[in-house]
Amino acid sequence: MTVSPATRLALLAAALLGACSGTATPAGGAANAIAIQLEPPSAQVAAGGSVSFAAVVTGTANTSVTWAVQEGAPGGSVTAAGAYTAPATAGNYHVVATSQADAAKRAIAPVTVTAPPTAVTVAISPSTASINSCQSFTFGATVGGTTNTAVTWSVQEGAAGGTITAAGAYTAPSTAGTYHVVATSQADATKSAVATVVVSDQILGVAVSPAQATVPAGGSQAFTATVTTTCGSFTSTQVVTAPN
Repeated sequence: MTVSPATRLALLAAALLGACSGTATPAGGAANAIAIQLEPPSAQVAAGGSVSFAAVVTGTANTSVTWAVQEGAPGGSVTAAGAYTAPATAGNYHVVATSQADAAKRAIAPVTVTAPPTAVTVAISPSTASINSCQSFTFGATVGGTTNTAVTWSVQEGAAGGTITAAGAYTAPSTAGTYHVVATSQADATKSAVATVVVSDQILGVAVSPAQATVPAGGSQAFTATVTTTCGSFTSTQVVTAPN
């Protein structure tokens, strides 16, 4: 069969078109995309506190990362193992893990740094007091660093050192001595204040009965002494014998 020049041209064009219509596969297959995932993906830590991050790298045999803080030194520090230490200033910062296989690939974990809690303080007013035995005195307590300003009152020496009410009203014991009143914060039981109390015996009066007596030689007479103190009255009887 004789093929015309025009037909031969058409067949050649069709053969070339068919050869170009196939799908080419790059040598070695398509490369996997590198991805980094951080654990935890975000964190909240108190100022000066620390938290450890871990990086999971896929898409490459080199799973190492370089750690950094996006804000630099003001944002805290992070070790080569991903241990982050927050700065002293509260704020929002970012921990960054960059693939060592491809520096264009990285993951970022936001970190919220909160202000450190305010220390609770307790003060007793007055810090020292001097009262008579069995008498009462009211102490006051000032608590700072918390909205819970309540305290628990106690006597360091226990019942032997007197008693105190929930309102701070202290009653001294009958025995003179130095004792201690304690106010403990109900918001933080590790915070307390101590006031020193010096308790003294106070004699208000002494009466002897009978006030006078006539006793024959060799005779006896009983005398009763009544001593009144701030703790009440006490009596003592003594028999006296006249000489012959």
